[in-house]
Amino acid sequence: MHINAYDNIRNVSSIIPQTVSGGSAVNGVSVDTLGYDNAKIHVYSAEASGSPSAASLAVTLQESTDGTGSGAGAWTTANDNTGTAIGFTLSGLQAAAGVSAARVEGLNLNRKRYLRIVVTPTFTGGSSPAVLAYGELIFGGDAQQLPVTSTSSNT
Repeated sequence: MHINAYDNIRNVSSIIPQTVSGGSAVNGVSVDTLGYDNAKIHVYSAEASGSPSAASLAVTLQESTDGTGSGAGAWTTANDNTGTAIGFTLSGLQAAAGVSAARVEGLNLNRKRYLRIVVTPTFTGGSSPAVLAYGELIFGGDAQQLPVTSTSSNT
């Protein structure tokens, strides 16, 4: 069977297109990963407004057992198998739009079931600087009923 970009691809928005400003983190919505074994974080940002002299957007991935964000389902930083937080930084946002991505492995095997993207802007100078940001999780292939072997990440 020939598979192409139009077959069995699922894009789910975690950070809906929105303006982010200040240094406050913007938490994306919870995304259920049941049935998938890998994904890609894809984040877009537009040119910063307010004329900052420097700008960046820190992107991190968080995970939860039930997607509620409280109690046993509290959101924690998702780390790869080396213990490094999954994410990246888009920099130089004042000059041009940016796009970046990160790979996410171990869904429903050694990763918690629910994921969300978190973006945190940092600006230097400017007058009320802000940037438009959008983040999505992209899953490839058909969802399958996979066994969940652990409730905690990277075991």
